[in-house]
Amino acid sequence: MMQIEEITTPEGLVAAGHSRLYRLLADGFSYPDSESFETLKTGEFRNYAIATCRDLPYDLEPVFDGLVASGTHTDFQAEYLRIFEVGMGVPPCPLYSGVFQGGRKAVMEELARFYSYFGLSIEHGSGELPDHLTTELEFMHFLAFKELAALDQQKDPEPYRRAQADFLERQLTNWLPALEKRLRGLEPPPFYAALAWLLNTAARAHLAVLDGSLDRNVSISLEQV
Repeated sequence: MMQIEEITTPEGLVAAGHSRLYRLLADGFSYPDSESFETLKTGEFRNYAIATCRDLPYDLEPVFDGLVASGTHTDFQAEYLRIFEVGMGVPPCPLYSGVFQGGRKAVMEELARFYSYFGLSIEHGSGELPDHLTTELEFMHFLAFKELAALDQQKDPEPYRRAQADFLERQLTNWLPALEKRLRGLEPPPFYAALAWLLNTAARAHLAVLDGSLDRNVSISLEQV
């Protein structure tokens, strides 16, 4: 992915903020290895979240204090496994959108079309399935960066904004409230409760911003892929 050295315009700062935020959220919902846990416990993750959201056109500050882990790495990993990975049939709070939306095969097929439309292959991603939350967040990170690159090259950013709006509407905001609600009922570590609130709130706010600036009667045509 290309590097952009300096961002000075308000539009560019917002696109960069969204790209960094979705990357940060994907990292937060990934399995916590020792290195990532250290960033959570020391407050580095929280501080980066604060800096990342500074240029976004909506307020996410109420959640920042919760974005810190406590306890031991072993206990934190065990909680991640208890909530997101281990269960009879499905985990207590699966991170797969197809489980929440129903018709998982159709959901994954549409996601694969989204990714393919922009030249991406799931085989070259993080190794997760197309409907895993981290895969979807990495895709949003990619789209926001493409918007930023278009602005930097003085090209039209609207196709990437429209793609973000379509993906948020069709593949994220319709199941994230259920994810957050189910997670709250499992008495998760405060970090994950805060992270789910941040994701759900930011996704809905981002969609509202995009809807305010786009003609949503026009959308990308996945059926042509």
